[in-house]
Order: sequence, then C-alpha cells, then structure tokens
Amino acid sequence: MAETDQFPLDPDYTVADVWAEGVIRSAADSGRIFSRVKRPPQRTWALELRSRPTADKDSVLAFYRRLEKSWFRFAHKVYSVLSGSYVIRYFPVEFAGPPQFDLVANEAWDLRVMLIEAVGRALPTGYYPDPTAGHPAVFQEETELSKTQGTWTQGSHADAHAGAEKTNANTNTTDYAIFTYAGYGFRLWARKNSNLGILQVLLDDVVLGTVDLYAASGQAAAALYAKLDVPLGLHRVKLKATNTKNGSSTGYTIIADALEYMI
Repeated sequence: MAETDQFPLDPDYTVADVWAEGVIRSAADSGRIFSRVKRPPQRTWALELRSRPTADKDSVLAFYRRLEKSWFRFAHKVYSVLSGSYVIRYFPVEFAGPPQFDLVANEAWDLRVMLIEAVGRALPTGYYPDPTAGHPAVFQEETELSKTQGTWTQGSHADAHAGAEKTNANTNTTDYAIFTYAGYGFRLWARKNSNLGILQVLLDDVVLGTVDLYAASGQAAAALYAKLDVPLGLHRVKLKATNTKNGSSTGYTIIADALEYMI
C-alpha cells in the first residue's frame, strides 16, 4: 500500500456503515453471561455509486484488480459533535468481495462496492483519527483496568477524571496497571500536583516514555500523553511504577485515572 492508494471515487450518500462486533459471549452453569473481546470491532461499508460513466466503472475495476489481495485507504465523512459538522476520517480497508456493476443506461453504470475495516494496517502519518479533530473516542475509567500488580488504592478526588482514580505508592518498580482496549490510538488522562511522581507508559509491552505528574499546584485531569498513530487492534496500555519523581515534588505517588481511545 502506498500513500496514494485511496479508493478512487466518492460514493453517493447515504453510505451503509455497519459494525461487526468482536465480543464473544457465553453462559456459565449459573446462568451468568460472561464476555470477552476476541478482536476489535470492524466497520463494513456498502458503497453505492449510481449512473456513473464507463470511465468510473473501469477505474474501480482496475483498482480492485490491483488491490484485491491488499489494503488501501478510504475517506469517509463522519459527524463531529465537537465542530457540529461532518469531517473526513480515513480508514484502512480491504475489499470484502468483488465490485458489482449494472448497466442502467447507455454508458451509465450502477456500482456497488463492499469494504471492511482492516485490522493491524498502519495508515500514513497524518491520517490517523485524532480527538482534537472531532473524531469519536471512548473513555475507560480506572475501574475498568484489566489487570494490576501491586497495591493500587481506589479513591475520590475532585481533580480526577470523573471524580475518581487509583493511586500507587510508586516505590516498587514491578507494580503496574493495565488498560486493555480495542481501537486505534489513545490519550492518557490524569491530574497533576506537587506531591506526585513519574510513571512509565508502555503500549503492547513497548516502552513509549514517561509522564511526570508533578505540578507546582493542583491541576485538573487532562490528556498528559498521546499516541495516536496506532493501527486498529487489541491493545494494552501499561502504567508502570518507576520509583522516581521530579526534583521539586514532595512525593512519589502515581495515578491510573482514565484512558481515552480512538474507535
């Protein structure tokens, strides 16, 4: 896939946009329903292109022949609550089957194309979803951590996202907390204060960097770390104790508060 490999035509709107769920549910003997995410949900698009000239039909067919075993980029309009308008969102996609062509008039064709969101395919730089552009995102709170090691204490705080957080003394470097999500990139939210330390951030066990939670005075929870260029998939964000702090901080405590991830 090259940066120029984008579906060549704009479809007629409305475009059918369907989600394929990635959750498996099963019932225990007690009747309780358990669920787990097997794969990230995938969108499927049914594109309709009506009364298009033969040149458009040939363009779609040539594109399909070249990329039917590969993947490419699809530009789709999504509504942004942030801006109150539609914005372009780019998706990595694959053909879900061969395009269909119907001759409806002299040199006029109705085209139908099925696309499916491609898991694990990296978009070019600048084409990933971004919450500041109004692309949709979901928050996971600290109560939705998939795993922790060490002592993480649940508590309320006025400056925390949604008013609650988990804290760790940050003295044992084997302590960690993990958010697991299905989506693209993420932003890590937490508050800052004069008695907080430094935590390490890992994505899928790859070290991304550290976040210093120190501030001279209390600051409300905000996006302190962003990693947006992440392909669609199941991902783990690990917050790890470092036993370090800013030289001006009076304490080492670190926080697991909220993860905002792109869908």
